[in-house]
Amino acid sequence: MEIHRSQIRSAAEAFDEEKENLARFVTGVVQDLNSIGNFWGDGKEGVTFYKGEGAAKGYEAVTGQIIEGVEVLQEAHLEIPKRMRLMADNIRVTDWMTMADLLSKLPPADPDEPIWGEDG
Repeated sequence: MEIHRSQIRSAAEAFDEEKENLARFVTGVVQDLNSIGNFWGDGKEGVTFYKGEGAAKGYEAVTGQIIEGVEVLQEAHLEIPKRMRLMADNIRVTDWMTMADLLSKLPPADPDEPIWGEDG
């Protein structure tokens, strides 16, 4: 199996960029909603919309769930690229370990044979 560390690192960078884009988008949406203020009003319908009624959740509860979900998504966008970079680093180490294992199985060098590139 061929694995390219540079492609793994490139994918990690894409997650970093996506995290920044998501943060900007969410911040903008929150600012827009906050600038509207109490758009549901103080009447019975507005309170029902905000607090919910019966088993139905209102705007307040659903907004809280969305915020929690976005925070989890943001945390994932922090962890995923870190772990991808760690994976790329581990592959580099593994490659050297494999090479060392292969070289250890070669027969000892013959002192009477020239080394590549040397004139005998």
